[in-house]
Amino acid sequence: MGASRWSYFTPFQRSEQDALNDLRETVFAREDEYYREEGIETLASLMASGWLDEEPAHSVLDVERVVRCEEHMEEPGDVRVVEAAEVVELFGTAQPGREVVEQALKRAGDGWFPPFDRGSGCCTIVYGGEGRPAELCFWGFTGD
Repeated sequence: MGASRWSYFTPFQRSEQDALNDLRETVFAREDEYYREEGIETLASLMASGWLDEEPAHSVLDVERVVRCEEHMEEPGDVRVVEAAEVVELFGTAQPGREVVEQALKRAGDGWFPPFDRGSGCCTIVYGGEGRPAELCFWGFTGD
């Protein structure tokens, strides 16, 4: 199938890991074309099956852990939190709104945007009115 980029916006939660877990459950529930074989009725059963090792979902289902680390240090299955100076570098502002993030993600296909390794992702806070966190954006790069 090759490589593909994916992205999702989800309501802001203080815990990026909780937000990722909720998002993965939501995506699993609506991706009825994937992994609906006998015995795979839940995300937990999908993860235990090893199916994603053979055939990535090309979605947020391919990542599991939120990590805080330096650029290029995330491993397959990780979502690295993008913070501080890197947010400004990627989005041109310390508090990017949804439109700014969407535009940056559209340009991501040019290869200059993290994550740079397949099977990993990134996330950042997306700000709404009055500079308050409104959403989290998760994006990544999957390949097989």
